[in-house]
Amino acid sequence: MKKVLLVALLFLSSCAQFEPFVDARREAGQVLPVGQSSDDRAAICYNPLWMDIQEVEKLAQESCAKTHRKPKFYDKKYFTCTLVSPVTVFYDCVNLQ
Repeated sequence: MKKVLLVALLFLSSCAQFEPFVDARREAGQVLPVGQSSDDRAAICYNPLWMDIQEVEKLAQESCAKTHRKPKFYDKKYFTCTLVSPVTVFYDCVNLQ
């Protein structure tokens, strides 16, 4: 029984993304995203137990840089992404003068 649980755990974890990521999912053939990110807001999914907030901020900077803007912290929500990356941090992409 223990072997079956171990194999199941390994199988499920092989599909998991452990690095922080921008939630910009799209449906096949569609232009608009179904994820939580947009051109005006970056939604970064991560796990604070093994991911550094600096990595999350770097992803937000890269995401907002696509529209020549800078990220500004907006909000944080829990359990809105994946089980492995349960925290979502939202950054507004703004023109900072």
